[in-house]
Amino acid sequence: MANRFVTTARIEEEVKKALAATLRLDEAKVGLDASIMNDLGATSIDFLDLNFRLESAFGIQLATQLLLDHVEEELGEGKAIDRNNQITGGAAALLRMHLGDVPGLEAGMYADQVPALVTPRVLVKSVDAITSLLPAACTHCGAAGWKSVDGAKVACGACGKPAAYPDGDALTREWIRQVEREQGVFTRA
Repeated sequence: MANRFVTTARIEEEVKKALAATLRLDEAKVGLDASIMNDLGATSIDFLDLNFRLESAFGIQLATQLLLDHVEEELGEGKAIDRNNQITGGAAALLRMHLGDVPGLEAGMYADQVPALVTPRVLVKSVDAITSLLPAACTHCGAAGWKSVDGAKVACGACGKPAAYPDGDALTREWIRQVEREQGVFTRA
């Protein structure tokens, strides 16, 4: 079921707000296509704070594992990252699907360079992928009416319990399996 309560504009607003708070920046200076690490100055520990802020704002659970780690678990070791710690052709193709056509994203780049390619727009896309999967009915009481006071958190109109969304790690694993079934990016590579 589509989520009419949580709009892309609201997600963008919360992502900018979370980045500004975490990195002590002016919210107006957070561009959606900026590298969170290179342009905005985030460190890997800042991503934990960003995830926490976004999860709290929307009542969701974002992926806790990196995309390439999920590939290795789902499809086998060496499918995404070779023994030299470089990403494979399949991993580069999958990352393009997730991150967009980012300059510098290519097979052979070192895996530890990938986090620098993450932008606020990627965070928006990640939150949207979860919130767009609002269940048709409440998993607690079965009622089909939802409400949202703030345009971010959604709750059952009958019992008041928060919406139960799928978690980001499960969605990521399913997406990887689906892409591989439909496009065979790791089989061809």
